Amino acid sequence: MILFSYKIFQIFLCPIIILIGILRIIKKKETLLSFKQKVFNQHNFIELSEFEIMIHFASIGEFNSIKFLIRNFSEENFFLSCTTLSSYYLAKNTYPNYKIIFLPLDFFWNVEKFISNLKLKKIIWVDSEIWPNWLSISKSSNIKNIVVNARLSDKSYNRWKFFPVFSKFIGLKYDLVFAKSILDQVKFDKIFNLKSLYYGNLKFDQIVDIPDFKKPIICFASIHKNEFAKINQILSMIDLNLIEEIIIIPRHIQYIPKLEKELDSKIKSKVYIHNKFGDNLLLFSKSKIVFMGGSLIEHGGQNPLEALSKGCFILTGIYNKNFKDIYDDLLEMKLCEIFKVDDLSHIGHKINGLICQERHLSDTIKKYFITQQSQLMNIIKEIESC
Repeated sequence: MILFSYKIFQIFLCPIIILIGILRIIKKKETLLSFKQKVFNQHNFIELSEFEIMIHFASIGEFNSIKFLIRNFSEENFFLSCTTLSSYYLAKNTYPNYKIIFLPLDFFWNVEKFISNLKLKKIIWVDSEIWPNWLSISKSSNIKNIVVNARLSDKSYNRWKFFPVFSKFIGLKYDLVFAKSILDQVKFDKIFNLKSLYYGNLKFDQIVDIPDFKKPIICFASIHKNEFAKINQILSMIDLNLIEEIIIIPRHIQYIPKLEKELDSKIKSKVYIHNKFGDNLLLFSKSKIVFMGGSLIEHGGQNPLEALSKGCFILTGIYNKNFKDIYDDLLEMKLCEIFKVDDLSHIGHKINGLICQERHLSDTIKKYFITQQSQLMNIIKEIESC
């Protein structure tokens, strides 16, 4: 009954979605290609029909979780789908020889047309992609639904608790679920009546390469638009005589002009604003300290593992619940510090002290990654035998 109501609701919602899509094109948040593929399901189905597996990642964060799968699958009989422009461009740059599309929206007519024109056997969903029509229609078409790095935020968990019958209906559509953490495993099993698996977090699939020496360089990574003013306040408290360079990596590069406008003119000579996708590792390799964005506002934080794999000491605000298990580990190993956001000047003063300290982090970081990576290959084995 709920699924039927959902489908009826979509019929009335569709014109609004089209209007929103047009506005997003005007604001350069969508392109004509992404709009046509997502809303109107315009794809080269002949080309896509050659593949048996679709791997879907919504955004850049999820994209970083699929690299392990792509590298370790025994056959390359898959194509990639995504949702955001930034993840699409990054994927095209990283995997120019792979077919990459925008996933059609979860309108039942979109999903039915898409699936009926292909010969899919498996769909691999990354993270927390729960789309009722995609799951239901693919399952009825004998396509296996597999979730990797599955996570369920506290907010989503509490929301699903109000729909116990529907959540169990959704749970029946999954064939394999690999949880991102033990806590997520418990949540998925309870809400969706599943027996999920936990073999580790795919985000730990990093090459640990730590330079012997680093200059006093600090990087502010994945900084959101609503954090620009806060970052500027932090920077105003930094002693520029102690810092060789300040790197800022915006989460969305289209807002770089806004960031440049807000920066204090006194520090601009020390600041490098990165305006590309996909080469953050090079910047992390030269940075001594990395402050992870999305944590000064109630966004949930950003993944610190890429920066950690290059030997960076990690700083974050308190809003980091999406990666709480990782930050708890880092705190225990003294590899990071977490700050309240009501005193931004304190963060700046703290950076002055930290940038002068010599820390020997290599052994601790390497052991941490080895431990977390030890069972990841079991995910590949389970998927290929499913």
